[in-house]
Amino acid sequence: MQEDKLRYLLGRRLHGGITPAEEEELHALLEDERNKDLFLATLTGLMPDMAENAAYDAARWEPVKDRILAADKDTPVLPIRRNWWKWTAAAAVAGILAVAAWEYGTREALPPASVSMDGRYKNDVPPGGNHASLTLANGSVIVLDDAENGLLAKQGNAQVTKLHNGQLAYTKTGNAAAVAWNRLATPRGGQYRITLPDGTAVWLNAETVLHFPTAFEGNERKVELSGEAYFEVAKDAVKPFVVKATDGLDVKVLGTHFNISAYAGEPSTCVTLLEGAVEVNRQRMEPGQEAVRANGQTVVRQGDTEQAVAWKNGYFSFNNADITTVMKELERWYNVSVNYETNVPHLRFGGGMQRSLPLASVLRILEKNDVKFKIDGRKITVLQ
Repeated sequence: MQEDKLRYLLGRRLHGGITPAEEEELHALLEDERNKDLFLATLTGLMPDMAENAAYDAARWEPVKDRILAADKDTPVLPIRRNWWKWTAAAAVAGILAVAAWEYGTREALPPASVSMDGRYKNDVPPGGNHASLTLANGSVIVLDDAENGLLAKQGNAQVTKLHNGQLAYTKTGNAAAVAWNRLATPRGGQYRITLPDGTAVWLNAETVLHFPTAFEGNERKVELSGEAYFEVAKDAVKPFVVKATDGLDVKVLGTHFNISAYAGEPSTCVTLLEGAVEVNRQRMEPGQEAVRANGQTVVRQGDTEQAVAWKNGYFSFNNADITTVMKELERWYNVSVNYETNVPHLRFGGGMQRSLPLASVLRILEKNDVKFKIDGRKITVLQ
């Protein structure tokens, strides 16, 4: 029966003993989208066998299964140039041991096949998470990873609280006090969310710095940004919200949802509008548009909102991106460095992958595009 054949081949693949001929047969089965339900059921049935070094719990396996096979959900493993179903299944087969091990807390027990069959991957690297530091007005720094939940400090007329879900919130106390400026910074491999005193929510991507006041006084609400962030601005019809960003980018709104990518050293900066109205360097934007600034000029054009906020929703998204663009995203999220063994390959990538996957699983997917990688510590080498 086909179910028995699929179970046998998946078992061989997951335990590292599959032959090249069997690998080809497995991929042939995965080419057929009609096998999707059978694949999912078979993979679920194999999980207890894979969890010999961990206490298997069906309730804990469900979110792992859902995350790996989320091709038709909110954070999918999207196609990299080829048939989406084959890629989703292949990604699951390639990365399931690593992902499951992270969920079960047995990273040290990963079998060799989950790193590399040929020794190119000397180790794996976990994905980034909620990591940030907060610099107060007096210069003192709070490492939020180490801080307990609850009240962290009083700044100006605001209380600074770390919430149970790893978020930061500023709330007005009502007491008169001088306005102070604070700085929230995420490192490579970090992301964080903050609620500003006016209720505006900001999601910070990796390697991002946000300067903001402890209260918005005067006739505008101004913050400064370097890096990438997604804003959901609280509405205030008489006090616009202004973001000053890298390369002279100036964004002015009253209440809206938008993303800014403004990393120092990048050739351009970009604002993508999802909802409401925005002025970028005095040019008005409509929802669905993006404003790209390069060489001192700002151009407004139709954008890709889903791609712009993919990072905030938990996945990488590429649209005809060259390999250096892809590698920069991996550098920021996995806190690694990238170098090229010889020349930079002339490759283009389209599609996406979950940011929750370990690095080796992401690189395996990219390797289907005529490129190879090597991992040694936190260094990736791109091989020809």
